[in-house]
Amino acid sequence: MFAHLVLVFSLFCAFISASALAQMPQWSYDAGPDLTTMMGRELLDITADIPNMPEISDKIMGRSQKFRPAFGPIPWRMRQEANKVKILFIGQDGTHIAEAAGRPATAGFGGRAQDFANYFGVNEGAAFINAYSFTIKGQYGIYNTPYIYEDDGEQTVRSANLVGNDLWLMSNSLQSPVTKWRNRLIDWIIRNNKKSIKLVVLFGGAARDAIATYAKSKGAEVYGRYEKLMSKIQVPLTKSEYAGGNNTFPSLVAQDGGDLYEDVLGRKLTYRNSSDQKAALQTLRDNLQTYLKKAVFTKGGPYKNGLLNAAQLGGYDLDTMKVNGIETRSLKGIQLDDGTILDEDVIVISLPHPSYLSRTVMDADSYTEGKKKASALVMRDVQLLDKFKVRGWRIEPDLNKVNFYDRGEDYEYGRSDIGPEFYDFGTPENRMVSRSTAKRMSRNANVVIIGTRDNGKFSSSEIKKMTQAKPAPGINPESLFIARPSAMPEKEQFDPGPGLDMAREMIVNLDQKALFKTKEGMSFEKDGIDAYYVKSHPDVGDFGHYRGTFNNPKIIVLADPSGYDDLITARALTGTRGQYLQGMLNEMGVKDDYLLLKTVPVAMDGATSEEWKYVLEKTNKYRERVLKRVMRSADPILVIADGEYAIAEAKRLLKKEGLPIIKLRRTKADLSLDVTAAQEQLAVFNSFSDVQLSGKMANIPRTHLSFYSRVWEGTSGDRVITSEGTKYKGLAFAEVVPSWAYNQKKELSAENQKAIQEMLNTLEEQGLPLPYEKVPRYLDRTQIDPSYDFNEVLEDWKIAS
Repeated sequence: MFAHLVLVFSLFCAFISASALAQMPQWSYDAGPDLTTMMGRELLDITADIPNMPEISDKIMGRSQKFRPAFGPIPWRMRQEANKVKILFIGQDGTHIAEAAGRPATAGFGGRAQDFANYFGVNEGAAFINAYSFTIKGQYGIYNTPYIYEDDGEQTVRSANLVGNDLWLMSNSLQSPVTKWRNRLIDWIIRNNKKSIKLVVLFGGAARDAIATYAKSKGAEVYGRYEKLMSKIQVPLTKSEYAGGNNTFPSLVAQDGGDLYEDVLGRKLTYRNSSDQKAALQTLRDNLQTYLKKAVFTKGGPYKNGLLNAAQLGGYDLDTMKVNGIETRSLKGIQLDDGTILDEDVIVISLPHPSYLSRTVMDADSYTEGKKKASALVMRDVQLLDKFKVRGWRIEPDLNKVNFYDRGEDYEYGRSDIGPEFYDFGTPENRMVSRSTAKRMSRNANVVIIGTRDNGKFSSSEIKKMTQAKPAPGINPESLFIARPSAMPEKEQFDPGPGLDMAREMIVNLDQKALFKTKEGMSFEKDGIDAYYVKSHPDVGDFGHYRGTFNNPKIIVLADPSGYDDLITARALTGTRGQYLQGMLNEMGVKDDYLLLKTVPVAMDGATSEEWKYVLEKTNKYRERVLKRVMRSADPILVIADGEYAIAEAKRLLKKEGLPIIKLRRTKADLSLDVTAAQEQLAVFNSFSDVQLSGKMANIPRTHLSFYSRVWEGTSGDRVITSEGTKYKGLAFAEVVPSWAYNQKKELSAENQKAIQEMLNTLEEQGLPLPYEKVPRYLDRTQIDPSYDFNEVLEDWKIAS
């Protein structure tokens, strides 16, 4: 009896554990905004209005471009159904893999944040955005920036994270297009989820200041950490210096515009070296009076201390937030953009950044001890929720999930997988990762390598050729090329996916275990991709099953895989071969009224006939079931079979339907082969007897690409290649953005230009340096004494107050 009870209890615990980690079905996917709803159309407009942040940086920050433009904006990772989101996570900016995935909060940060959501029983109910939708260079502000604190006539050097005036204006001024856009997105998320959203979780200073800025835009009060000390603080002019990796160091600016540290020390400093950083800081402490005379103290801004906002130094203090005069950590009571009042508690908490928690674990004596410390750090901030919990606040867990916080259990630091429900259907597993597996290619800011954090082995000549490739005619110049289309009609054109029934058909009928079987006696470590019958690693998984419409297509195309672009677009044949086919279909008058299915949803470039034989045998059921379902509702006039194995399968599976088959043969060496030769086969059909095929490529229709696909995707030939070498081939891939996209000169809207001019006016009126203005020119314009004089400043401060 006792043994029976133990067994029952064990099964119960296993069920609870499985339920706690449950995710949506493997055929789930993100279809993009629902344009049949008002909120869906609003989100479409918000996305289209993402400002050209690199251009704004040029105007506000001068030569110090803050953004990495090539991969464009990464706006969100979330489900868009009404009242789906329960927790909103806000980070700083995207990572390399996020750029490739087209979603923020991917890799390590995403896995840790997703795990914290699971603590509350939330998986698909988590939403993720960043303070910046574009990836930034460096960090938000400069850590350990020196400032002068004077009390009772004694000056001391202190340090804090400082966000410069230009970066602050661009990031948090209520005039800024960056701020306005971010506030619109936050407001949309809250309004779309008014009955479900309960918590906003912040990681890092940029996220903290972003939510404070949003709250202030709604009439809330939030104050800077050093707000009450502004009359005792002077901030000298500094310059952000490269300090290795993504780090920066603040050098002091001399009155001639040079490096004051170098002037005083009498030698060149290399700030990548920690020894030079220490030398600079030590000389500041040892020779403070010299620095006070020779540094540049602008005495500008409302506090006459060089700052526009007290929160630039150390950030906003969320414990000072007041809504309708009441001190609170909840957004309850703010007026939303639709005029309604938020009538439920949405609590704001900051957590230690996942990178800091990871270091805590690594620096501990053992993994167990480190995990315990990291968990305790998180719980320290989670305790803020307890006073709301006793008043009835709670997060409703997702279906079949468990809210461990509700049960009174502490959080255990960990990492959770990120499910397909946040991505396009057909997204490969190497873009849905909860660990960092990507890097930017050295000296190629437009190339991200995914699948490894190593450099791989990529042909530099091929990368150059792909960078310089041009698109076919038809790109709308009114759109920002590095983002999804923002101009009509392309703005509203996208493929929302195959539908859940068809998606399920594709996933459940694919035997992944058999498909990715290792050949006997071989291994990837020893033999590379040759160890498999397929030519993409099991870590990649299936991808790019189809492209086109399932709504009674005029033509069905069955095609053998070609290239690797489908890894990025999640749609079949979007690279060079697909663009040649598109040119042919356009000239046939078919345009986008067709359905293209891959014979197998994996890479097969370079596969032998024996490998093909095995793969086809293991995927027979997949093709049979998918085509059978397609033919239930389709009445195509013909089939195009593209590639040797597609021809054989089309004969086997579709000839009984009485459909004529156009056979296209191609080779790896010539991806245009047989496109023009198809004209002879088409001549027997009245509908196509007059067709003249030119053999030119055409861009993939926007109606065949997902909502998240950027303008340049599906154009300019192949955009993705695999690495060479046993270690990387089929596992590591390089995604290459064409130069015509990231070099686009796109004018800002009149509204954004006006906002930028207002921000520039603010800098000028407050006596602060302007972008591109050299220090001597600034001093001549303002006629200030740049040396430190506290009594003069104090008198000015009293007058200003």
